[in-house]
Amino acid sequence: MRTIIPGPPGTGKTHSLIHTHLYDELFKHKTKPEKICYISFSKAAAKEARERIEKEYPKFSFEYVCTMHSLGTKELQINTTTQLLKGKNWNGFKNYSQVCKDLSFDTVKHANGYMEYTNEYMKIIDYYRNRRLDSLLDAAIQIDLVDVISIPLLEQIYQDLTDYKANFNMYEFTDMITEFVKEEKCPSLDCVFLDEAQDLNPLQWEMFFYIESQCKRSYIAGDDDQAIYSFQGADPKIFINLEGNIDPQINSRRVPRAVHKVATSILENIDERREKEWIAREAEGNVFDNLELEDIKFLEGTWMVLTRTNNQMMPIVEHLQNLGIRFECKFNDLLPGDLVQAINDWNRLNKGAFISAEEAQNVYSFLRSSKKDIKRGFSSGNSLVAEDSVDMDKLKEEHGLLVSGDWTVLSMDDVQKEYIKELIASGEDLSKPARVKVATIHSVKGQEAENVILFTDLERIIYEAAQKDPNPEHRLFYVGVTRAKENLFIMSQNYEYQYNIGEDII
Repeated sequence: MRTIIPGPPGTGKTHSLIHTHLYDELFKHKTKPEKICYISFSKAAAKEARERIEKEYPKFSFEYVCTMHSLGTKELQINTTTQLLKGKNWNGFKNYSQVCKDLSFDTVKHANGYMEYTNEYMKIIDYYRNRRLDSLLDAAIQIDLVDVISIPLLEQIYQDLTDYKANFNMYEFTDMITEFVKEEKCPSLDCVFLDEAQDLNPLQWEMFFYIESQCKRSYIAGDDDQAIYSFQGADPKIFINLEGNIDPQINSRRVPRAVHKVATSILENIDERREKEWIAREAEGNVFDNLELEDIKFLEGTWMVLTRTNNQMMPIVEHLQNLGIRFECKFNDLLPGDLVQAINDWNRLNKGAFISAEEAQNVYSFLRSSKKDIKRGFSSGNSLVAEDSVDMDKLKEEHGLLVSGDWTVLSMDDVQKEYIKELIASGEDLSKPARVKVATIHSVKGQEAENVILFTDLERIIYEAAQKDPNPEHRLFYVGVTRAKENLFIMSQNYEYQYNIGEDII
């Protein structure tokens, strides 16, 4: 029996999975925890689910709360160090295939955990497999790379890669899904839970449907209106067309009426979607438009500054740095996340606390043997590998630490140091999360803030793609708008092209 839990933003789909349906499995159906599987595509969703499940049901031990790829890896018993094609492990294939000697197999990690190849041939091969397409040519056409690659070379790379993996027992990331199904590796289960279902590609749906076929009951939560990973092969149509018992989530705990009105104006332009009732929370909220970044004061509350692409973040980063505001962003070179972590861990060490070996290694990356912060031979942090935890005394006695004092002993640029001093002098507590976050819309799905600043500028290539199919942009900006708990600020246009909220033509 299948239960579908559709729900717009902030309506508690995950809450329903965990507090209603998982509760029923444990106490109504008397299902053993080891017979329950709770999966999602993204690591973030799986991590959140595990934390919430462990908090809600502390007396139970759940073996299968994980990502789909982790489940595949576990059941296939893949050694990810020696059998997974990543990093230096690609060298064996490059020596095996004469046509691949000069190709790069580097990947970039997206916000949802998806690993994307940087070379066009592997992008096409991965898309072909994830979408379960009839030919590599179809994949090249669909992701608009057919004019920049050689089809015969593409087919040769694919054949060589297939042969190499079979001959040497090697795997790619995608094989964790395909081989799980092919080898019928589903563990003995009574029920399966699937969260963030709208983000699955056809290959992942194939894995889920196989697991579901081995279970008595299934629970699927998602919202096709928030399906924003089509460029990675996700197919919201599968979720839209699902049949089963419906447990709709209707009342938003996040989105106030003014923001809700803007969001629903976007939904009206999506031409293929699952109809869902959606009620705003009991608060008016505010929407402001046609603003410049200089108009925003960032005085109180939490903030998200959202852009369509990474490049659009750069002037925002510079503006906030000049204002002396602390903010989280992968491009904030004055206060990167590893430096914040090092400062906080150094402060903890000074108070007598123990930190993990990994945290200590990060601290060591900001110490220099040339400045006599640390003894020669210890700066790599390799001596810490065998440790579970360390304190300041142990670091000095066994791991070469020579310095002490406040955080300013850590090595960083003078500009960074002055910036941090200004933040602390203004009352900023670096041990707490930053109130301001600058990110792309793709990277904040599932998150929220009291205030959301939304830039609607589009780069030309995105604008042209949207002329052919506007639905991905409608869904993306719908996600951006619905991050706001109180106030939505829609910024004035800086680019030639723009997403026009509430209009049917981009």
